[in-house]
Amino acid sequence: MITGSRMLSSMGVFILAAASLVGCSSRHPAANTPTAAQTATHQAGGGLSSSAPRAPSTSTPRAPHTLHYVANTGADVGPVAQLGYKLFDTGPNPETAAALPANSLALVWLGNLDNTDCAKPGYDWSQFTTAVDRLAGNPKVYGYYISDEPHPRTCPNAVADIRMRADYIRAHDPAHKSFIVVVDGSNQCGGTYGCEFDALRPANTHVDLIGLDPYPCNNTSPKCSFDKIDDTAHRAAANGIPRSSVVPVFQTFGQSCAASNYYRMPSAADLRTMLAHWTALVPHPAFDYTYTWGHQGPACPTLVDAPDLQSVMAAHNRS
Repeated sequence: MITGSRMLSSMGVFILAAASLVGCSSRHPAANTPTAAQTATHQAGGGLSSSAPRAPSTSTPRAPHTLHYVANTGADVGPVAQLGYKLFDTGPNPETAAALPANSLALVWLGNLDNTDCAKPGYDWSQFTTAVDRLAGNPKVYGYYISDEPHPRTCPNAVADIRMRADYIRAHDPAHKSFIVVVDGSNQCGGTYGCEFDALRPANTHVDLIGLDPYPCNNTSPKCSFDKIDDTAHRAAANGIPRSSVVPVFQTFGQSCAASNYYRMPSAADLRTMLAHWTALVPHPAFDYTYTWGHQGPACPTLVDAPDLQSVMAAHNRS
């Protein structure tokens, strides 16, 4: 299903022993950034102005229930479909979306943007617009995953780059959503918090949905820090991210079989507590996000290795 994989958060976090992940993707070969002429066209009003905030897309009614998304499934989605997942990790090939099980949808990965390499987005502007145009109105597509943990302080153009892509989606494919994940770690905010939520909130980036990924279980403590989930959700709201835009991200990985060993695989009881915190904070998200089914970079073991966690997620997904 996917040509490559979304890389787990960057090695710099592990070197610094921080508790947040900084994403970087290798699903597709790196390509060039939009040309100056293309950028100028949008900023000058010849296409999509970035000067005024855009309301989230309202062209499609929200799903009557929360969809459940899982990353890194590979080509065979059968095992995760049996757990109640109905939103799948794909590239932009329409045939891939068409081959998904009945009553399921694709969240289309369109290459990372402004994470650790500010000059080389996963899809250049031409590739991005071609992919969106080709999938416009496709009933098997839910939306587009356009950036995983971008860092505006590292990449000063991040907000403008994401906004330009979100605006293009809204103008050319208004039935589908734009989605990013924001980490907002203290490493990214100079020892404090809130800078990334403030910079990347929907009023600035025009995205529809924002994933929050405060992974609570690590090897610095025998107990998971579930208050990290509460603190992150409250901080996001305080910095302009509406609860209606929040996508909870669940930790279903550790690092005991990887070179790094900071994150600890949650137990079944830990995962139930994690889900309970998120349900109290965001009871009806548009979708929720399980990271991760398959191994990826330093994420090992993962949900594929844990039948007990699979049972917890199946119960959650079918509730």
